[in-house]
Amino acid sequence: MTARRLSWLRSLSARVVLLNTGITIGLSGLMILVLCWLAEGFMQEHLDDTVLDEIRILEAEFGVDGRRGVQMLISRRLTENPDGRQAYLLVNEDGQWLAGNLPAMPKQAASRAGWYELPTLHRAADATLRLRIVRLIDGSRLAVGFDNHEIIAFVNALQRATSLGFAVTVLLGLLAGALSSRMTLGNLDIINHTAVRIIDGDLGQRVPLRGSNDEFDRLSATLNEMLDRIGELMASVKHATDSIAHDLRSPLARMRNRIEMARLAAPIDPAAQQDLLDELCSEVDRVLTVFASLLRLATIESGVLRSGFQRIDLRPLVDDAVSLYEALASERDISVSLSIGLPATDGSAVDGDRDLLFQAVCNLLDNAVKFSPDGAAIAVTLEQVQGQLQIAVRDQGPGVPAEQRERVFDRLVRLDTSRNSPGYGLGLSLVRGIARLHRGDARLFDGAPGTLAVLTLPPAA
Repeated sequence: MTARRLSWLRSLSARVVLLNTGITIGLSGLMILVLCWLAEGFMQEHLDDTVLDEIRILEAEFGVDGRRGVQMLISRRLTENPDGRQAYLLVNEDGQWLAGNLPAMPKQAASRAGWYELPTLHRAADATLRLRIVRLIDGSRLAVGFDNHEIIAFVNALQRATSLGFAVTVLLGLLAGALSSRMTLGNLDIINHTAVRIIDGDLGQRVPLRGSNDEFDRLSATLNEMLDRIGELMASVKHATDSIAHDLRSPLARMRNRIEMARLAAPIDPAAQQDLLDELCSEVDRVLTVFASLLRLATIESGVLRSGFQRIDLRPLVDDAVSLYEALASERDISVSLSIGLPATDGSAVDGDRDLLFQAVCNLLDNAVKFSPDGAAIAVTLEQVQGQLQIAVRDQGPGVPAEQRERVFDRLVRLDTSRNSPGYGLGLSLVRGIARLHRGDARLFDGAPGTLAVLTLPPAA
């Protein structure tokens, strides 16, 4: 139990709770001190005003009935309030006592007027008498005072109440800190538990969503999306590995067989030897082309090329790509048309790499020309859809089955209808890799007839 407590004290949960509680205690203590100071100052000021008001009344009485009137009013005041809370003293110009419940003027007062602090007459020792001395017109001196016992009692009661409130605040602060820490770290524990299970090999695990759409739910959704993307990449790598093994096995096997046959056969004439070398070079070039494309795709998907992005205008880029493939398409009587559906005032700029974007558009056009029949028409459009710039290439080829439209974006995937066509099954993989490098995407749709390939890119910031 002691070890668990020490472990908890060193945890983030304990630090969060103690930090929240410390802030609560500090602010509450400061608030209590300020409240007591303001209350005591206000009541002290009120006490001084009460003393001054009483002196004004006595001075007014002196103006009406003289010294005798003041004596009578002081006697009446003392009769009405015999508890000693009020203190009065009237002395003549020689200092002789005339009226009041004080025996004599304070020694420190001498002949000066002003405020003085004296012990109370009948109150507790912690209270004091707030005394004001003034000189009347005839030379006599008047002293009036009230003790601050009620102020001290009120401040003490306020301190007890605020202390109780402070204790409750500290307790609630600890409780609230513990609850908030438990709620916060509980969500982190769920994420951590999921991550541990994934590390242990259960790659299908995902962080559960509560449907609250709060920060933790959004974090969990982001992590799940990241895990899905990682899963896609791992599946793509696995599929690429299988495809490489499948697609490269045949040329490597053919090369080995030809080399083995040439080694075992009798000396061959130079012409046959040259044919053999040419065939072997073609097979090696094919293997190297596949590996070069795979390396380029890996570089694109890594995202390191974003640092060299510049502002690119898609209008001339798409126009150049269409112009390049018009000549190739004309050999088979295929027409390629370009339609730009953007108003002249709207921008068609993106932040990206021109060479990569040009390659992506060319790959889509190359597929369209390759799989379209002679005399077909290919339509290319550039427009803005739902705030995104969209390049669409529509052909009149055999199309791609709906269940295969995502699979064809994987590395080295070639459908049965394209097995006899030149290529390595990396064109669409490069298109999607380039699109996602530019924070866009590439999709295939039914062209009715043919295929509609759509490259979506966000406009420049």
